[in-house]
Amino acid sequence: MRAQLNMGSLGRATLDREQVAAWYGRTFGPWVGRIVLGGVIGGVWRSRDGDVRLGPGWLAGFGASRQWLAQDGWKPFLRNSFTLAGSGGGDAGGGSMLAFDVRAGVDSGWHVGAGFEIFAVARVFGGPVWWWRAGQSALLGTDAWHGQLGAAAAWSPASARGWRPGFVAEVIGLGEIGATLGLSLAF
Repeated sequence: MRAQLNMGSLGRATLDREQVAAWYGRTFGPWVGRIVLGGVIGGVWRSRDGDVRLGPGWLAGFGASRQWLAQDGWKPFLRNSFTLAGSGGGDAGGGSMLAFDVRAGVDSGWHVGAGFEIFAVARVFGGPVWWWRAGQSALLGTDAWHGQLGAAAAWSPASARGWRPGFVAEVIGLGEIGATLGLSLAF
């Protein structure tokens, strides 16, 4: 994940992080609710003051999604999502970071085979980021970009019985840049 941040007196900063997460989802009528828990493996905080290597951290969140329109021939499906998440961590020099994020998204695409779908992704988001450098007051900032545009593909064999594997791959090329690869196991 790469985020461009506006950090007040520190100016623009870049946050590159590697993270891993697990989620649990459950259907509630037409909605799907999710709880996400994970960890930050590490990363780099880059600013005009230099680079700071980040250590391990945490992330947590919850969200909901719903499909509003089903695919009809060449007419794509349409679904949306809402999430609230937070993450935190520190560095070897005694600094730390805490961030919160609220997101709303829209996915639209096509089912192109047994359990396989391709879709476009658009999201808007925002939230505060606090950065404490060792021995200094907290700097408050926010995302420089408040949106994402990208593409994704997912596969889950809907007809399989018992435990069903799946995957999702997402590449975000505009706005807050990132790439995601996810594996799932449904039952």
